[in-house]
Amino acid sequence: MGKSKILIPFGGLAIGEHEFEFEINNTFFELFNENEALQGNVTLKVVLLKQNSLLQLFISFNGNIKTECDRCLVNSDFPISGKERLVIKHGDTSETNEDILVLRMGLEEADITQYVYEYIATAIPLKKIPCEAVKPFNNTICDQVLLQKLNHFSNN
Repeated sequence: MGKSKILIPFGGLAIGEHEFEFEINNTFFELFNENEALQGNVTLKVVLLKQNSLLQLFISFNGNIKTECDRCLVNSDFPISGKERLVIKHGDTSETNEDILVLRMGLEEADITQYVYEYIATAIPLKKIPCEAVKPFNNTICDQVLLQKLNHFSNN
């Protein structure tokens, strides 16, 4: 389980910019017990800007999430990407929120696993039709038989 957590070690780093890259896969998603379990492969890039009193993380990700088409129920890969910013500082941990992670004094690494999961989960649109993500549209991966049946029933 420890291998799939996303830890940013900042203790001992010089002031300035540092880059980290992570490959996220199903082992990462298994950490979360959600109703709709996520699966997929996502590349995560974190640029850490270390300053005297705080850290800024510039997080970008892109990859594919396995999802079921809301139109025809075919399972397929859905492309996702996003950019986020997270501030990390030391202090009262009860002040932590969705934009600021507050760590207790003395910690030299930040666990951003939950933040990354939420960034990926919110990058998935509510209406998932991966067939529309395939170009050209005439090469759709939708189940054409099911779509014809749906059209037949919706026209009656």
